[in-house]
Parts: sequence; C-alpha cells; structure tokens
Amino acid sequence: VVAFVYVTEFVGIKARTWASMHVHAFFAVGIMVVALVGFLVRTWWVYQIFLSLATLPFVLCCWMLPETPFWLLSEERYEDAQKVINVMARWNKASTPCKVSELCSVQQDDLASGGRGDNDTSSAKKHNILDLFCNWHIARRTITVWLIWFTGSLGYYVFSLSSVSLGGNKYLNLFLIGAVELPCYIIACIAMDKLGRRNTLIPFLILSALICVLIMFIPQDFNILIILANMAGKFSIGVAFGLIYLYTAELYPTIVRSLAVGSGSMMCRVGSVVAPFCVYLRSLWIFMPLLLVGIMALLSGILTIMLPETLGKPLTNTLVEATEMGRNKKSCSEKAPAAHSGATLEKIEMFGQEAGSTEK
Repeated sequence: VVAFVYVTEFVGIKARTWASMHVHAFFAVGIMVVALVGFLVRTWWVYQIFLSLATLPFVLCCWMLPETPFWLLSEERYEDAQKVINVMARWNKASTPCKVSELCSVQQDDLASGGRGDNDTSSAKKHNILDLFCNWHIARRTITVWLIWFTGSLGYYVFSLSSVSLGGNKYLNLFLIGAVELPCYIIACIAMDKLGRRNTLIPFLILSALICVLIMFIPQDFNILIILANMAGKFSIGVAFGLIYLYTAELYPTIVRSLAVGSGSMMCRVGSVVAPFCVYLRSLWIFMPLLLVGIMALLSGILTIMLPETLGKPLTNTLVEATEMGRNKKSCSEKAPAAHSGATLEKIEMFGQEAGSTEK
C-alpha cells in the first residue's frame, strides 16, 4: 500500500495510470515465481528461505528513497519539497524546474484577496479514519470504495485458490492464473486512459459477475473450458482489483490519501481472509463461492455509478476539494476546477504536464 501511494504521488497526471499499474504487474510476476519455485522446490523450509532471501535486498532501498513532494508540501516542509523537485527536474532534464516559493506566494496572495481557505489543510490537525466520513458525499464514497476493495480481493483470491482445485497440474494452473494478470493490466491501462476510471471499473465488475454465472453452466467434464473461464474471471476481477488502488488514491485528498488507501487495503485483507473459507463452501454446493463473488461484484458495479470520474484531474489536497469533485457533473474529458485558484499542489502537478509538453 505504501509503495503504491508513493508511486502515485511521484508521477504526474499523464503517467499516473501506467506507473501505478506497473506495481500490480510485479505482484502478478510474484505469483508466477511462487508457482515456479513451488514446482522446483518441494521442501517447504527451503522454499520459504529462497523466497525470503529474494526480497531482502529491497528492504535496503527504503533508506535511499526521498519523501514525495505532495506529502512534504502538505506538511509545509517547502525547502525539502523544493530539493526533491529539483532532483526530479534534473533526472527528467527539465530546463525550468518548478519553484515552490513562487507558487506558495501566489497562493497566499489568492487567500489574502478573498480566496477560500480550507480549515482542514492545517498541518497541526491530525487526521484519522473518521475524516473518511466527514460528510455524506465522502462517507458514501468511502463505503462504496471499501465494498469494491473487499469484492476485488474476495474474487481475486477465490479464483486463485480455486485454480489448484481444477483439473491438471496445480502448479501450472497457479502459474497461468498469475500470467493472465499481465495482459489484464495492459488492457486496464488503455481502458482507464480512454474511457475513464469509473467507466472501466463498472463493466469489468459486471463482467466478473456474469462469468461467475457462466461457470455454473459449464459441465464438470470440460476441464479445459472451466480453466479458461476461471482465467477470464481472474482477468476481469484483476482489472477491477488493480484499478481500485489508483482510483482510491485519486478520489481522496493528500491529507487522508494514505488513510483511504490503507483502510481500503484493510478491507482487501478482510476479503483475502474470507476467501479461503469461501472456497470451503464448495462442500455445501460446488458453485457457492462463485455465487457469492458474483453477487458482490454485481452490487459493487451498480454502486460504482455514484462515484465521480477522476481521469485527467489533478490530485486534490483538501477534503473540501475532494467533496466538490464529487459534485462536479462534467465529463471526464474536462478539467475540474480547483477549490481555489491558488492550490499549490495542483499547480505543481499541472506544471509537470506543461513542462513535458514544452520539452517535446
């Protein structure tokens, strides 16, 4: 979760979709590696040591990474934010790096001249999970997002765990279930940038529900067809599961973004805990797990209609801005105005867009 928020806050609007979905692509590669290592190494403790040692080098990278400019600015650490922005500009060969001091001075002028200030931007205020229910619009958004997180995780792991119960080699089935995620994230990126986040999430959630129903009508003797249908189900739920990470990060402002993604991940883990028990319901009725996933996916798809579109819109910084985004009825191709004309974080993000266009 932290890695995802970190990547999301470091990239601009144009690259945010592909950069964030690459995080999930490596998760899919991890599933494939687990299946491959499990096939080659049958001793459990050797298997565990091998996977643990493979992840150890990445722990050392944590001390080499800087804080994101968005977080530094929300904490009013402007000098540190400027240093990070200068490094980013140098790496991207930007001739005119963004000046935080100039943008902040413009914001102060806007506020002094009567622009609206937000009392929730104060760094002195400590935000908690209750801020995700600060008003009806945000509360309704949070409940819907949590349901999508739970459903995505439940469906993701039900399809993954069910793969080893299908006919054929269980290691190959798990490998294929992981491999099908790679093209699913490519399709998701293209659809998210062309159709929008919400307009991609809704059909894939409903498609997941339809596939769950379809599998119920496939004769049990058709093992290959059942495996292909399960891969299609994993593909569709994988798109929704991968998309909700980025969508959640864009739906909530900087001051509670980590809380939103973290609480969503909590619901995700609840789904992953419930999934194995859901699979055991096969003993009652072989299609019971699929029926539950199908109902949850259909309900989530319907409720997603109420969420706002975030494609092409800058990340919000305050709860007021996030609430106004929910009330905006413009199409996803239009830019939503900021809560006040001097929003520093929005200007920095848009500056990156303009700088990239100028360089080209």
